Amino acid sequence: MSQNALPEGTRFLAPAEAAARAAAIDTLRRLYEAWGYQRVEVPALERLDPSHPRGEKSFKLVDVGGGVLALRSDFTPALARLVKAAFPAVAAGEERPLRLSYDGLVWHAIDPELARGREFTQVGIELIGVSSARTDAELIHLARESVRALGLSPRVEVGNPAYVTALFDAAEVPGSARRSLADAIDRKDQTAVEGLVGALKLRGRAADAIVAVPDLYGDASVVDEALASSPSAAATDALERLAGVLDEFEDPSELMLDLGLARRLSYYTGVTFRAYTFDFGQPLLGGGRYDGALLPRAAGFALGLGRVLAAASAGVQAAGSGPPPGLVLSGDDAAARTLRAKGYRVARGVSTEPQALKREAEALGADFLLLAEEAGAERVVAVRGDQAGRERLAAVLGEGGAG
Repeated sequence: MSQNALPEGTRFLAPAEAAARAAAIDTLRRLYEAWGYQRVEVPALERLDPSHPRGEKSFKLVDVGGGVLALRSDFTPALARLVKAAFPAVAAGEERPLRLSYDGLVWHAIDPELARGREFTQVGIELIGVSSARTDAELIHLARESVRALGLSPRVEVGNPAYVTALFDAAEVPGSARRSLADAIDRKDQTAVEGLVGALKLRGRAADAIVAVPDLYGDASVVDEALASSPSAAATDALERLAGVLDEFEDPSELMLDLGLARRLSYYTGVTFRAYTFDFGQPLLGGGRYDGALLPRAAGFALGLGRVLAAASAGVQAAGSGPPPGLVLSGDDAAARTLRAKGYRVARGVSTEPQALKREAEALGADFLLLAEEAGAERVVAVRGDQAGRERLAAVLGEGGAG
């Protein structure tokens, strides 16, 4: 391998992609700030913790003193350590809402032949110190709005792994079999679920509910269906918590209930969710409630920025207009300042001579060219952009769209 080659699973970002990522992060930061979330930063380098939820994916490094360190593979444990250091009362159990947001890189030490990337940009939020249906709903609201803010139409699947855990407890599923059975439920592998239930010789109301749970997917009626055959008080409580979350939405049409969400049962203790967009099969974000796992009361979600931008670039159904698109090359500094103040991206021309500017605009791939005032009547020239965009630019400059 060439000494100049990048490590497997990493790549460069050219200006256009780097700018798109920066703009998306800025959009999400403003969204979370508007909801009262405060941005924090945590170190990229951590001490290796064998109990870390993603410890098996950590890149391990040896410190000069012989200690084992790791690159950050997930933000949530680092956020929990920040809370313990900066807000010890909340970490000790004080009921007080603490809203935090973050963004940055994480690294996963995985086989690059099985996964395309090992370096990812994550953006997310944590709502710590409180636990209720209303706070669960706040996170789901923001998950939905995060997808929408980046120009995509959201669809959010919501479940409660606490319900699956309650079914396992009621059926007395042995600990050694819980992970495989939960995985089969989460994959909606009905044959595997029935085979495991049979092999474990589970019987009764709880066993019947386990067999039924992979098919409990749809609108609010699936909660009523599950309540009608709930085998225990704990299962009923989990279902009623989910019903309470739905009651917080005036329009739950973008939500789909999936009572078979059963991933990471040892970590997630309450309502969880995944957000998708139409015509893109992979989840864009995921999260949920993990009371007691790292902090007494905590929930949050993380968005994979690369996946969201891939969905957007794939031409997935968009929602909202967003900032003015495209790039303007300008030979007029004063007019360029006016356009930037309106949200346009404007590059300063190397030359102010009209023909040189036109050649530069074509080479740069600019959508529009703005000539200096003395260059002639047509100051705004469409290079790759359309006539409507040219007229909007002219109108912003107070030229009535005439050019």
